[in-house]
Amino acid sequence: MLNQITPLHDSESVPLLQAFGRITASDITSPLDVPGFDNSAMDGYAVRLADIAAQTPLAVAGKAFAGQPFHGEWPAGTCIRIMTGAPVPAGCDAVVMQEETEQTDAGIRFIANVKPGQNIRRRGEDIADGAVVFPAGTRLTVAELPVLASLGIAEVSVVRKIRVALFSTGDELQLPGQPLGDGQIYDTNRLAVHLMLEQLGCEVINLGIIRDDPEQLRQTFIEADKLADVVISSGGVSVGEADYTKNHPR
Repeated sequence: MLNQITPLHDSESVPLLQAFGRITASDITSPLDVPGFDNSAMDGYAVRLADIAAQTPLAVAGKAFAGQPFHGEWPAGTCIRIMTGAPVPAGCDAVVMQEETEQTDAGIRFIANVKPGQNIRRRGEDIADGAVVFPAGTRLTVAELPVLASLGIAEVSVVRKIRVALFSTGDELQLPGQPLGDGQIYDTNRLAVHLMLEQLGCEVINLGIIRDDPEQLRQTFIEADKLADVVISSGGVSVGEADYTKNHPR
């Protein structure tokens, strides 16, 4: 049966809030670097290796915050107070975390060895501009959609939903909320199948209850075939004299 299925190729562009559970129609690539600039991975101090080589305390020449970069003059023999996520100042060789420093009257003393590039998140080290973030065929969930938002992507191309025509058959069936006739029961299978199909991300075309009439059933199958990619019926497949569904070609 699986070998007879032809994958859908039709696609549509939808906003992220409508993309939950949908399948990507093509590779999604990043329009930018993440992070978009070299930034600090720690709260601490931005330093130049030449300034700390003498192992003497350094005065603080300014501060850098996330969203508020340091743009002032950075004199030799000083450091910059920097917070997590803040862009590192031009010329910065490393960021020393606050826990590896001491505040003295003469300035900031560094009490641990400093390695070039430490605690600096480099531009594009998480995601490079143009890199494939999610390949075609990815189901978009709460794990993927926020990533797309973080890249500034507002809409995404997804495969259109599979259209499924659904109906129940049988004179014994009645809609919930309606009075039961003699020998009738409420139609529950169609509700269960409908909900499962929606959970899978299908577009359900609900054709209701079809009575045990061969011609009405035949016309319903013809209509359903025109409307949908898949037709699902419930009932009429046993060996009873009114089980007409099994007589229709698949």
